[in-house]
Amino acid sequence: MNFLRPIQTKLQGMPTQLPKKHLYGIVLLSTLTLTTAIMLPSAQNILEQPSRLSLPNNLTISSAAIKTQVDNTEFYTLPDDDLGPVDPVDALDELASIEPEWQQYSVQNGDTLSTIFNGLGLPLATMYKLLEADRERVLDGLKPGQNLSMLIDSENLLLEFKIKQDLLHTRTFTRDGDGYNSRVKTETSNWESRALKGVIKGSFYLSARDAGLSASQIQHVANLFQWQLNFARDLRQGDSFKVLVQREFVQGKSTGKSELQAVEITNKGRTFYAFRHEDGKFYDSKGESLERGFIRIPLERTPRISSTFNLNRKHPITGRVTAHKGTDFAVPTGTPVVAPGDGVVVKAVYHRLAGNYIVIRHGRQYTTRFLHLSKFLVKQGDTVRRGQRIGLSGNTGRSTGPHLHYEFHVNNRAVDAMQVKLPMAEGLSGQSKRTFLATIDKYQKELG
Repeated sequence: MNFLRPIQTKLQGMPTQLPKKHLYGIVLLSTLTLTTAIMLPSAQNILEQPSRLSLPNNLTISSAAIKTQVDNTEFYTLPDDDLGPVDPVDALDELASIEPEWQQYSVQNGDTLSTIFNGLGLPLATMYKLLEADRERVLDGLKPGQNLSMLIDSENLLLEFKIKQDLLHTRTFTRDGDGYNSRVKTETSNWESRALKGVIKGSFYLSARDAGLSASQIQHVANLFQWQLNFARDLRQGDSFKVLVQREFVQGKSTGKSELQAVEITNKGRTFYAFRHEDGKFYDSKGESLERGFIRIPLERTPRISSTFNLNRKHPITGRVTAHKGTDFAVPTGTPVVAPGDGVVVKAVYHRLAGNYIVIRHGRQYTTRFLHLSKFLVKQGDTVRRGQRIGLSGNTGRSTGPHLHYEFHVNNRAVDAMQVKLPMAEGLSGQSKRTFLATIDKYQKELG
């Protein structure tokens, strides 16, 4: 064969002439080698292309090979819950999302400035800046019953902090650069009551504004009746309202401070009342609380806390400061989880980090979240009652052991569920109730 001649020529110098069948084998081997070299990727391609490693589905790792951690130490931030719009009071919600918001707090027994800041989700670094400006040491001795007012913007920045030292003196800390300036205000004032009335035409917000109520007062009214009335759906043309407002005056000029004293709303022939008691809370005409109480711990058994709420927690693995916006309870998988208060389920879904998790909205102000569940017992849109089972605890998502991660949000800000002041549902009784019922007669006369 002609194509063998070059090879034969090369081999002529060899001592022994190879048989033709051997030459055929050499040619076949050379052809296979050349084809393989063409098909293999180059060294450059191997460097540029990522390699993939596939493991068999039935591959398992023994528990002895990995040391598990019982206490949960994962810290991550979930994306904002797409809860949908809260039932609006027209332009009120838009206004509230833009303007800084005043938070009111009444000091309780055992409170310290640090527990208050932690419970409200404010950075402790801000507290230290306040203490630096407090040369009179007003903040060192907080007393039960003292009223604190905090102006907080949408970035969780404390713009102003007020503490009422007594009836005439209020200490104010105002944000100035990275620190605060302190000043005290002494005043002699008098309070005057005025009844504002109206009939709903178009919407409650516009009608109440036309009657003389401010945006914050309208918001307060909406919050008082959030458990009984849906202001966007329930109120109709022709419904009426009466609001008794007490305003503060100094030398005949309004200070801008005001307090709601009584509210009466008539809807479809039914009348709803809210009267302010001397404890600063509102009750109906029978002395029953207008609020719905919450359970502090949303579990049917007493749990152990494995990780606390901490906005400045250092991650034990990465070493970075990462906020832990909830409380972790170390409980076995399958432990019943209950709704801490009346509300509506706005989410019951799976998330790769949170696992099976539930979000409940309680009125207009409060939201709770439950992570790493093993099973849902409710679905989106369900109405739940305080103490009702909503799911079973588990170990789904990014979790180092069976537990429940529980979050409590106030006005869309995470706070410490173990320290935050929760609404209580108890009504008045005894002498306190008798005093309140006597005050109602005065309020109703002033409402007209």
